[in-house]
Amino acid sequence: MAAAQAPLDRFFDSNGVQIRYVEQGEGPPVVMLHGYTGTLDRHFISNGVFTTIAKDHRAIAMDLRGHGKSGKPRDPKAYGDELARDVVRLLDHLKIERAHLVGYSLGAILAGRLVSTNPDRLASVAFIGHHPDREISAADAKFVEDSIRELESDLPFRSLAVAIQPTGTPLPSDEELRKAVAPLAAANDVKALAAMWRGGAFLLTSDAALKAARFPMIEIIGTLDPAVSEVEPLRKAHPQIKTLVLDGATHGGETGVLRRPETMAALRELWSGARSR
Repeated sequence: MAAAQAPLDRFFDSNGVQIRYVEQGEGPPVVMLHGYTGTLDRHFISNGVFTTIAKDHRAIAMDLRGHGKSGKPRDPKAYGDELARDVVRLLDHLKIERAHLVGYSLGAILAGRLVSTNPDRLASVAFIGHHPDREISAADAKFVEDSIRELESDLPFRSLAVAIQPTGTPLPSDEELRKAVAPLAAANDVKALAAMWRGGAFLLTSDAALKAARFPMIEIIGTLDPAVSEVEPLRKAHPQIKTLVLDGATHGGETGVLRRPETMAALRELWSGARSR
C-alpha cells in the first residue's frame, strides 16, 4: 500500500507570529494541539493519528508558537494567553465556527484554557496525557522555575525528562538524562522556551467554565503517566467529563497513550455524540 502523502505546510500570521499548520480530509473539523517540546509531526503525524482522523474528518494540526516551524519569539509577553489565542485565530483564518479540539500534554492545558475563554468555538474537547489546569500547584510552579534555570544551563529539559518518567521507574543519572535530552536540545530554541515559561504556559480554566460547558469532554491518560494522579480529583469535581485510564500506557513514546487504539475509539465516540457545524 502506498504511503499517505504528507500534508503541505501552511502558515498564517497570528498577531505578528507565523504559525505553521497542516490540514487534510473532509468532514467535521478536528484541531490537534501537541505537547511541550513537540511538533505536529512528532505527536500526530508520525504515529498515524492525523492520517486516521483525516479519513472522515477535516484534520488540522498546528505547531504551537515557540515550537516546530512556527515562530519562536523570545519575549515573554508573546506567550501566556497568546498560546491559546493562536487556536482561535487559526479557526478564524480557516473560517471555522466550531471545531473538535484534541489537546495532548501542554496542548491539553491550552484546550482547558479555551473552555474558559472561547467555549462557543468548541464542539468537543479531549484532554490527552494531561488535565485542564484548575490551579497552579506547588509542583507546577517548581517545574516552571526549574525549567527556566535548566534551559539556560548545560542540561536543559532535566525536569521534563524526570517528570515524564513512567511511574515506579528509578530516576536516571544526570549523564543518562543528558543523553536523553540531547535530541530535544538540538531540535528546540531553548531561549524561546524559557521565554514561554516566563510568559506563562500553565493557563488555567475555572470550575465554573467546565461546569457550564455545553459540549462533551473526555480525559484520556495512561496508568504509567505521572499525571494520572489528577484523574480522581477531576472526576470528583467534574463527573460530566468522561475519563479513560489505559492500563500500561505511558505519557509518550512507543507505549504512549496516543498510540493506543482505545484512544482513537474513544475520540470517535466523543465526536459522534457532539454537535458540530
